[in-house]
Amino acid sequence: MMDLKLRIGGKFKQMHEPFVSGMTYRKYLPLEAEHDYLHEEVPYEALDKLIVLIVEAFDKQFTVDEFYAGLSSYDLRVKIAEFIAIVKGFPTTSQISDEELEEMTKEDADATPSIDGGEA
Repeated sequence: MMDLKLRIGGKFKQMHEPFVSGMTYRKYLPLEAEHDYLHEEVPYEALDKLIVLIVEAFDKQFTVDEFYAGLSSYDLRVKIAEFIAIVKGFPTTSQISDEELEEMTKEDADATPSIDGGEA
């Protein structure tokens, strides 16, 4: 599930896509094979291909140009990272219950090293 707020025609438009299909994942795989969108600067042609996929995933509620023009450069990178995480099947924080989030982030009481180096 992905939310997107774009500035289009001087006004903000909120979009929500509750379903990202397996076909979107399938179309992402060859893009990922060519470039690491999260850890390196990619040529604008490669970035355009990813943005086309985002537009398709949102059932063409906006255009590629509206996506680029409607986000700050910081938000553009954040939304790309969020999209990739969702496409790859990683849950977003909105999909994780408060209990699950607490369990994932709590510190393990046994994590402190012992004086003897952990040897029994």
